[in-house]
Amino acid sequence: MVDGDKPIVTITGITGFIGAETCKMFLEDGNYRVRGTVRDKNNEAKIAPLREAFGDLFGQLELVEFDLLNEQSMIDAVAGSTYVVHIASPFFFSDDRESLVTPAVNGTLSCMRACEAAGVKRCVVTSSCVSIMNMASTDKPADCTFDESCWSNPDRPEGLSPYSTSKVLAEKAAWDF
Repeated sequence: MVDGDKPIVTITGITGFIGAETCKMFLEDGNYRVRGTVRDKNNEAKIAPLREAFGDLFGQLELVEFDLLNEQSMIDAVAGSTYVVHIASPFFFSDDRESLVTPAVNGTLSCMRACEAAGVKRCVVTSSCVSIMNMASTDKPADCTFDESCWSNPDRPEGLSPYSTSKVLAEKAAWDF
């Protein structure tokens, strides 16, 4: 298969642990042209570990810049892709709900819209177990069997951290899309 004939898979957030592992797996597979998104292609502190971990495969990786809060950057990153794996989302803990929720939700919706505009065949959106693990005690299934109807409730009486709230709302946005 000629490289230009391979489908492009775009993976968001490849400088994070899950993003890097996912990206490496696609590179090792060899059946895809792999595009990885980063905030800044010139940030050696973030890019050098990828170069080291991927070895010779790094040369096969196309890096593109994007920002979760800039929908056009997502549209540009996804253009021409056959598949997208959306992993990028804020991963830090803070009491500032807005710094976590807005980029998580808007980034997910931007990704979904970019995929739709590009005619992407399949988009995989990674989630987090916190989307269901922090259910209010009154909402938990009696038999402890969790399914698609189980969600952590950001308004639960026990409260929910901004990080957990961002994961719940981003996943719900993807499902609602």
